[in-house]
Amino acid sequence: MKIKKVLNSSVVLAVNDSNQEFILLGKGIGYGKKPGTVLDNDSYNQVFVPVENGNVEQLLTSIAQSSPKLMEIAQKIIAHANDCMHTKLSSSLYVSLLDHLKFALEREEHNVVITNKVYWEIKTYYSKEFSVGMYAVDLLNKEMGTQFSEQEAANIAAHVINSETGSDDRRDALKAGQIIGRIVNIIKYQLGNVDESSPNYQRCVVHVKFLVERIIAGNMFEDADPAIFAIVKSKDEKAFQVAQKVSDYVKIKFSEPLTDEELMLMTMQIQRING
Repeated sequence: MKIKKVLNSSVVLAVNDSNQEFILLGKGIGYGKKPGTVLDNDSYNQVFVPVENGNVEQLLTSIAQSSPKLMEIAQKIIAHANDCMHTKLSSSLYVSLLDHLKFALEREEHNVVITNKVYWEIKTYYSKEFSVGMYAVDLLNKEMGTQFSEQEAANIAAHVINSETGSDDRRDALKAGQIIGRIVNIIKYQLGNVDESSPNYQRCVVHVKFLVERIIAGNMFEDADPAIFAIVKSKDEKAFQVAQKVSDYVKIKFSEPLTDEELMLMTMQIQRING
């Protein structure tokens, strides 16, 4: 590795033999160094962050405004997220997370509390991502002496959700979370007493989560068999009516109702709860 630019005494921008750029963090790594200086492995044993060219300038700006300790915390959070999640996370997560943590600390310092309006939805429907947020909050509280709560864990979880592979709309935590919560509430209100601990209810919630992702992505299931659709509809009229109310809500939000295939599948999920 050779230094391309010294950012501060603890951070440098470096390149390898293939001219790939990296942000290297290490105590005193940039002190008294000049561009072209060759670094040994011991120089950056604290944190090692690969960078894609498209994010370099934004990341350099974030780093210039962040402490080495905060950058190390961000890297630990991302490393934990990669261990917990079974999907590829965007390299842009480091930039967005670092910026978020910086402003979160500023809010904490000035006693500014921002309520996450979809805290419940994120905690309920994105449990893995929320656990990453809780890890981050525990780490921040321990390392920085803060007193962040589960609300902040949900804020951090939203960044993880938005960094998961797939379209940005499909992974928009705020949009998806609100719609999932609304559909589940419609089902619970229409059915009355619902045992939320039952396996059938839990399966229905998971179904709604993936239904919403399909709707936002514009990939609803189609091609329902008319004969099977009629059988499902006639088997439990109440379940079909509830599913139809879900479809009416989807039409209000997205200007089109559920397809017959999605309506049939939604009815079957509600039948299991109602049975």
